[in-house]
Amino acid sequence: MLSYPFKFLSSSIRVSINPTYHESDIVKLFCPIDAYRYTTFTNSYKKKEFVYSRAALLQVCGTISELKYEEKKPVIPNAFISLSHCEEGATACHSEDLEVGIDIEVERQNIQSISSKFTSQKEVEKFQCSTQDAVQFIWGIKESLFKLYGAGGIEFKDDLNIVSFEWDKIKKQGWGIAWINKTCAQRPYQMQCLVQVAKMGKHYICMASHRKKMIPFKSLRTHLREWEPNDAHWLCRLNSDPSVTRYIGNAGFSSEENALDIIHSYPNYQRDGFGRWMVIENTSKKPLGWCELVNNNWGIDLGFRFFKAYWGKGFATECASATVEQAKKLRLHRLFSRALSPNIGNWMVLEKIGMQRFESTPIEEVATYYNLASQDLKLYEGQLLFMYKIDL
Repeated sequence: MLSYPFKFLSSSIRVSINPTYHESDIVKLFCPIDAYRYTTFTNSYKKKEFVYSRAALLQVCGTISELKYEEKKPVIPNAFISLSHCEEGATACHSEDLEVGIDIEVERQNIQSISSKFTSQKEVEKFQCSTQDAVQFIWGIKESLFKLYGAGGIEFKDDLNIVSFEWDKIKKQGWGIAWINKTCAQRPYQMQCLVQVAKMGKHYICMASHRKKMIPFKSLRTHLREWEPNDAHWLCRLNSDPSVTRYIGNAGFSSEENALDIIHSYPNYQRDGFGRWMVIENTSKKPLGWCELVNNNWGIDLGFRFFKAYWGKGFATECASATVEQAKKLRLHRLFSRALSPNIGNWMVLEKIGMQRFESTPIEEVATYYNLASQDLKLYEGQLLFMYKIDL
């Protein structure tokens, strides 16, 4: 039976954990290399773990006879795979779209004593669970990142960096963002990855995934691309203008350092396949602001903000329209947007691109639902929140 113990990407990644199997049924499906390797094992436990991992791989791939190796890394045509095994445990994952790495471990009694070799106290403090669990998960995350990278030469402590992590102590699941900082000929750029973990009985399961950078999409005068570290200065400037943030808040960009931290830990590209996109003017190459599709608990939200110098020149309408077209390419079915009643320029743009207002509610009535801070509630007192939608 397939099991998916993680919070995100269940529609993109198939996972098998500790499947039931008959050894003879698996062995007869081995590819030539695995068939030979199987005959070389003299340790019965190693032989069992080997078969167990291939049983997990068979469950997610539907075949193991096509398995090949690039050096020591197992590969399947037209897909990304990873597998792992340990004492009485095996797991495998498969995706047609995302690069993946997976790891399964049992508790290691001495792992805390050697943790300084592969992690730092700063990383450990990001985990809201016991120190033993935190260190186990960090090791498993970095093993899965190492497998995803696939080119070797990785230093776990220096080249693999976990920048954010959230833990659900009830479900015993967690997720976060990590970076593979190592580059090489096969991997010419640093890689942001989504990492997910779960504790199942005595097993720690960790998975990393990487979605390739989105190809920028265009409007008439601009192109829209993912945030980059060099954008920190511009994002800080944009959100330091009170006229820009008057109705939408500053989103936490209080300094360039803070903006850079937000860029590094921003999960939406890897988690959802969309997010906030920097708007770049084609002629000057300067950032004008951003447009966004954000996956919120009420739906996919369309938003935008621009430097004041570019207001009233049609850029917001042009880029919001291009974002709607991008949403169609992403096969999203409905978009929402919100605007406060005094923010006339904002809701006029929404209506120009075909969004329909379906609700107008006093801000006091929606404050709790949208977790509006008390100071913002006081600031927006007496205003209406307009809700818009468009079906694609």
